[in-house]
Amino acid sequence: MNQRLRDKVIAIVGGASGIGRATAERLASEHAVVAIGDLNEQGASEAAEEIVAAGGTAWSCPVDISVESQVAEFIDGVVERFSGLDGLFNNAADLRPSMQTQDTDAVDIPLDIWNHTLNVNLTGYLYGIRHAVPHLLSRGGGSIVNTVSDSVYLGETVRLAYAVSKAGIVALSNNTAARWGQEGIRSNCLSPGVTLTAGGEKLMPREWQESMLRAMPTRRLGRPADQAAVAAMLLSSDSEYVNGQTIRVNGGNLLGTTTLGK
Repeated sequence: MNQRLRDKVIAIVGGASGIGRATAERLASEHAVVAIGDLNEQGASEAAEEIVAAGGTAWSCPVDISVESQVAEFIDGVVERFSGLDGLFNNAADLRPSMQTQDTDAVDIPLDIWNHTLNVNLTGYLYGIRHAVPHLLSRGGGSIVNTVSDSVYLGETVRLAYAVSKAGIVALSNNTAARWGQEGIRSNCLSPGVTLTAGGEKLMPREWQESMLRAMPTRRLGRPADQAAVAAMLLSSDSEYVNGQTIRVNGGNLLGTTTLGK
C-alpha cells in the first residue's frame, strides 16, 4: 500500500462509521497517525482499536461537532498526544431518519430541524477549521478535506437544510483555501454521490438503488472505500496543486441522465 502519508497526523471529525471510518482505515493503511472524533464514542473507539490491532496508530475521542469546546479539546488533544497536526477531515453529519424525514422545504421545515442541521453540518465544520488552522500553520501548512454532497447540485424538493448546509461548506472551504493557501494550507471538498454505507443502505430500497443505476454511467453504486480513496489523496502530498476544489465522487451521476436511462 502507498506510504505517502507515513507519520502524518490526521484528525477525523465523524470517523466512527461509514465514509469516515473507511477513510480512517485507508489513512492508517498508508501509515498515517489517525485520530478519530465522533459523537458515537463506542464506534470511534472500536475503529481505533481495529486500526491498532492491525499494526497502525490511532486514538479516539468523543466529540459533539456542534459544541465548539469539544471540537477544540479534540484538536488540541491530537496535537498534544502526537506533537502536531498535518490534516483535518471534517465528515460529521446528523443523518438520523428522524432528522431526514422532517427536513422538508422552506414552508414546512421546523426551525429546530433547520437550526440543528446547520449547527452540525456547517458551523461544526467552521469549528474544526478554526481550531485546526493554527496548528497546521505551525507545521508549515497541511490539508483540510470537507465532506459535502451531490445534494448541493440536485435541487431536491426535500432535504432543504441538508443541501443548504452542504452548499455553505463549499463556500467555507473555498474561503479557507483563499485565505491560507499562500501559507501552505489546502482546503478541498469531497462530494459523495450515492454511497452504500451500512446505515445509508437501510434507507435505500432495492428498487430505488436499481433505478439509480439505470440512470448512471456506471455498473454499481458507491462504497465507502471509493470516498476514502479520494479523501486520502486530498490529504496527501499527491494533491499539493489541488486547492479550493470540490471533487465529485459519484460514478458519473448527473451526466446526461435523460439519455442514459434504460
